[in-house]
Parts: sequence; structure tokens; C-alpha cells
Amino acid sequence: MQRWALSHRLATSRNDGALSVLTSDLIQRLIPDLRTPNPPAQMVNLIRLIGDHESETGTPFPIIDPAIVSRVGCTGPLAWRQIKGEMSDRGLWRLWSNVRATRGGTQILIDGASLTLKVWEIYEKEKRGHIVGSYGFMAMKFNDPELETLLKETIRPSIKAATGYGVIDLRDVARAGVIDNLLREKIRDSAFILADLTHENAGAYWESGYAEGLGKPVIYLCEQQKFADAKTHFDTNHCTTVMWSSADLGLVDKA
Repeated sequence: MQRWALSHRLATSRNDGALSVLTSDLIQRLIPDLRTPNPPAQMVNLIRLIGDHESETGTPFPIIDPAIVSRVGCTGPLAWRQIKGEMSDRGLWRLWSNVRATRGGTQILIDGASLTLKVWEIYEKEKRGHIVGSYGFMAMKFNDPELETLLKETIRPSIKAATGYGVIDLRDVARAGVIDNLLREKIRDSAFILADLTHENAGAYWESGYAEGLGKPVIYLCEQQKFADAKTHFDTNHCTTVMWSSADLGLVDKA
């Protein structure tokens, strides 16, 4: 299971299609948090792959089993066959024969798949972040003792108690390599975004901006004294901002 989970992580962590360098150190750091997607998530991953391909090329998606099992997140050929069977049984795709594809520089004819009209609505909702998971995403500067304490002792337990939702951050997405695909996916599928702007962190601004573009609820945070002295960027300082105090991390006011 860890091997399949690692394969999925590597297959989905890059936009450019380049291979990741796999080292013993990387494996040891990734393994504790590795999980494979559950079957419904695997089906959504497959719908996303097919929809992206059809949107970009106007042609059916080439079904080459070894090449996409890891990207979908299946735990082997049997799980992949089950997902394909569900797609067919539910009428979620249409299969085509003799689709042209390139493998190893050679043109070959293989099976292909395209989404049915009723599935395009699911695809469009997923791309716009309208299908959400039961978690929030925290955008912040890392390795700041005060922020880490705020996240660990106040934010996570309070939100968990009030909503049942967990809160993840970039470190939960991936710990090495190019992670842009995974980052976008986690933000897109989150229920809400928390963005701490105390340190004017560029990543926090980017992540919150991406979420704003998707129409996600974004809640801004800032250390009270910093906001009083310099506020945050003018594009965000008029938005509702939750203040927290360095002097007392239990004190939370709203601007």
C-alpha cells in the first residue's frame, strides 16, 4: 500500500511531466503521511484526467493502464479494473477503439475514453472547487514559534470541536520536490482557507488569491500589533481579518 501511495504522490506532484529523483531520505520523509485516495476520490481523479485531456486536445483520453493507474491513485491493476467497471456501469464515459497515441516516440492505436455529457457537469464543478472535502487549508509562514503555537493549540482544536473539520497546511501536501499540482488540488478541494499575513508571506498571499479566484471562503489572520502598525497589503486590509495577540494567544478579536 505504501508503494502505491508513493507512486501516486510522485505521479501527481509535477506539472511538467518530469521524473522526480527518488532517494531513501525522500521516502523516509514521505512514508509516515502517505495515503492512497479512496475509490470515490479515485473516480474523481480519473474524471479530472479525462476532462483535462479532452479540453486541451479535443480527442479521447488514451487508456494506457500502467501510465495512469498511479495518477488515479489505484492500489494495483485490480482496483483499476474496478474503477473502469464502475465508470462503464454508471455510464460515466464512452469507450473508443483505435485511438492514436504516442508511446516511446512511436504512433500506436489503443483504446480511449471520453466523458459523457452528464459527467461534464461534475468535471466543471470539481475544477471550480465546488466539490469540497471536510478540511480547511492554512496558508502561513512556517517555523515561526508563535504561529506554530497558534495553529497547534488554538486553530486546529477549535475548528475541530466546532465543525469536525481538520486543518491542513502545505507540509501535509508534500514535503519535497515540485508540489504545485498537489497544492492546487488541496486548495481546490478544501472547504475554506485560513491565510495568516503577519509576515507578508508571498506563499500565503498566492494561496489565498488562488482560493479567492475559485470562490472559496477565505479568512485572513494577522498578529494584532503588526496590523495596527502596518496593516496588510491594500488588496486584503479591508477584508475581514481575525486578529491574534503575541502577548496572549488565547485572545482573538475581529477587525
